[in-house]
Amino acid sequence: MAYQIKKEKKKKNLGRKKMNLDGMTMKPKLKAHQNLISVSEIIVIAPSLKKGVIKKSLKLSFRRLFKLVMDTLESADTSEGDILLALDEVAKTKKILQDKYRQELDQQEYHLMWHKVTLLERELKEKRAWLIKMQKNYAMFLESEFKEKKGRGR
Repeated sequence: MAYQIKKEKKKKNLGRKKMNLDGMTMKPKLKAHQNLISVSEIIVIAPSLKKGVIKKSLKLSFRRLFKLVMDTLESADTSEGDILLALDEVAKTKKILQDKYRQELDQQEYHLMWHKVTLLERELKEKRAWLIKMQKNYAMFLESEFKEKKGRGR
């Protein structure tokens, strides 16, 4: 859904009126082109429109988060640092979902989103535990190889 506001040839300064509107504030990321006006802030007041904007932004952030987690889990050379970075992103999304959108979403939608984030977090923690276990096994293997090679010296 996109809207375009065309500008006349004359430049007009619309200004900003001070109003206390209870709504969701957004800053558009699109830059103004030649025939469009620039908007620095949008306040969404309608509840149905607000819910649609929230769902779209959550869908986009979940798509980005899911891609990051899948790249981390499926990569053969994943380090513990990569997993920790992905866990930080999951925790950040979880906190935003809890603080910002809990009141705006229906209870069923909120629990579905929460379940998705928790599932991603669990998968990353399992991968991290497996990776730590493999590193310990490899270290023990190297230690045993070193002890066997040492032998008696004369």
